[in-house]
Amino acid sequence: MSRTQQIASLAALAIVLLSIIYFAGDRLGLKKEPISAVLEREAAELNATLPEMVSRSVRLDKAAAGPGNAFAYFYTIVDDDVAKRMSGNSVELDKLKAQLKERVCTNMPAYRENGTIVTYSVKSNAGVTIADVSINPKDC
Repeated sequence: MSRTQQIASLAALAIVLLSIIYFAGDRLGLKKEPISAVLEREAAELNATLPEMVSRSVRLDKAAAGPGNAFAYFYTIVDDDVAKRMSGNSVELDKLKAQLKERVCTNMPAYRENGTIVTYSVKSNAGVTIADVSINPKDC
């Protein structure tokens, strides 16, 4: 896989992740019930559809609410070559982190307004952590 294809895969991963979070944030209705209950419901609804391939190389495995006002997404890069290239590549991982932060800060009003910390865990097929990204809306 060429460097361009690798970057395209990373961009696709970021877009998919952010789209899921954006649309979830629109449905949250956080003002009506405790945030923890809303996040638990959102995770259960999403998990009912998972696992799901979100791109050619990436699978969304599960979502989890909590502890407290936090929401987590767990992904696996199923293409071993892509996973190896990303693993330890600080330039590409920094780009991914910046994209995720920008999206949370600009496209996820329900999470920002309620201070929900969003985390992303990306692993290889072998279960090796490639990236753990946590975004606190206070940093926006």
